[in-house]
Amino acid sequence: MNFLNKLNLRRFAKAAAVAAVSSSLFFGGTADAAPANDAGMAAFREAYFGQMNAERMVDQDLTLISTNFHLDMDSKAQISSDGVMRMSGNLAWTYTNLKKNYSTNSNIPFYIEQSGNDMTLYVQRRGKWSKMLLPGLPTGIVALWKASGSDVLSRNMDAVKKVEVLSDTPDMRIMNVTLDGNKIAAMLEKNSQASLAGLSGDRLAEEKENLNRWLEAVRANDITFAWTVNKPSWTTVTAAFDLTSIMQAYARYVLSESAAGRVVLSDEERDLLDAMGYYSELRSYTTYVSPKSQTSVIDVPPNLNSIPENENSLNDVFYEMTTVVEK
Repeated sequence: MNFLNKLNLRRFAKAAAVAAVSSSLFFGGTADAAPANDAGMAAFREAYFGQMNAERMVDQDLTLISTNFHLDMDSKAQISSDGVMRMSGNLAWTYTNLKKNYSTNSNIPFYIEQSGNDMTLYVQRRGKWSKMLLPGLPTGIVALWKASGSDVLSRNMDAVKKVEVLSDTPDMRIMNVTLDGNKIAAMLEKNSQASLAGLSGDRLAEEKENLNRWLEAVRANDITFAWTVNKPSWTTVTAAFDLTSIMQAYARYVLSESAAGRVVLSDEERDLLDAMGYYSELRSYTTYVSPKSQTSVIDVPPNLNSIPENENSLNDVFYEMTTVVEK
């Protein structure tokens, strides 16, 4: 059983690429404020339900570091009035193989577009773009950001476990928020199902298997973030997430599957997962901007409709990122 064919690190890479979006997606929608007994929860409810922006735009930075690699993701994302999510950016990656004594550096432009139940990732390598579908977890994540209506927002609100108000002035409110991992996992699982409906056979089994791995990692860990809100407009200023525990749990889950003989890892894959599982940090920082203050902030690849599909494109990227290619 070949790891890249069965476990498929491209499935991991797809989810990791969307992790930057996931840390900004809990916010959105329109509804009236609702009361709460706990002071921290009441403060959060007032801010969360007070958001009135139909369009949302963010600058998103994500950093994944460990003993043998460093990944920086710089991107911009937008939900437009037609409900389409667009995201563009660059992945900067440095990898060191200590056993084989080499290092690699890569810069990978990407673009993500989500409409309805369909999400597509476009990756540029050597000046050429290719695309692949992103069913499962990524579409489930985006559904949280695109939430609207008081019933949906109330279900989202139910995942908030604890809120600590750090500062509250007439202009700003700063809060530490804890989300319940079990409830977030249940929401992601439900939101992901529609994107799997068109799949069948091995592809469906593979996507479900990878989704379940991530859901197990989310269930095992609460999610914490710091949220700063502009009070006069009830708009988000910044959100800083620590996703380290989820990344480590996912990597350890895969390593345990390898130990049980259910997947086969190459030396490079094992080294990466070991570093992710025990020594990594995954953090993101989101800055919200007004869509009206920016023009052409989302870089859309040219000739989008003619870009060829390549479901192995992230496999190719991973090989290139972890291998010295002889010239």
